[in-house]
Amino acid sequence: MPILATGNKTPSSDAGFSLTELLAVLAILSLMVGAVVLNLPAPRSDADRQSELMAAQMTQFLEQGSLRGEMRALGLDETGFTLFRHDGLKWVVADERDWPEDSRIVLEENGDRIDLPERRLPRFLFESYGAVPEMTLILQAPDGEYSLTPDAQGRMIRTVAR
Repeated sequence: MPILATGNKTPSSDAGFSLTELLAVLAILSLMVGAVVLNLPAPRSDADRQSELMAAQMTQFLEQGSLRGEMRALGLDETGFTLFRHDGLKWVVADERDWPEDSRIVLEENGDRIDLPERRLPRFLFESYGAVPEMTLILQAPDGEYSLTPDAQGRMIRTVAR
């Protein structure tokens, strides 16, 4: 019978991890995975992402208009919105976007709900000197309501109600 340098006999067939040790390791790994999964951010709806993008894009667009001394405008209809800039002679389309599929659009002007126009014409004017329309654009989605309102500096402020 061979003896190892440590004085023990050859390893027996019961060498390795016990079932209890393996279960303890699996339990610890499960707790760690659970902690990671619970701390992941919740998936965002299309309306949530789109409203955040719209607020940033419209704010940048309006700030550029102020810097260049150009009038800017927003046009809306049932399918989407259009950003217009005035080149001194006529309105020019700067960008067009569709509404998120999972949302319903509500438009308020001076605190009153109004119907969306039939066509995307320059409706809400943003003057180069800072005058902004009193309007609120609301995207109603299954996960909440996302409102976009211009402030006195011409930035689009996004508020979320869940």
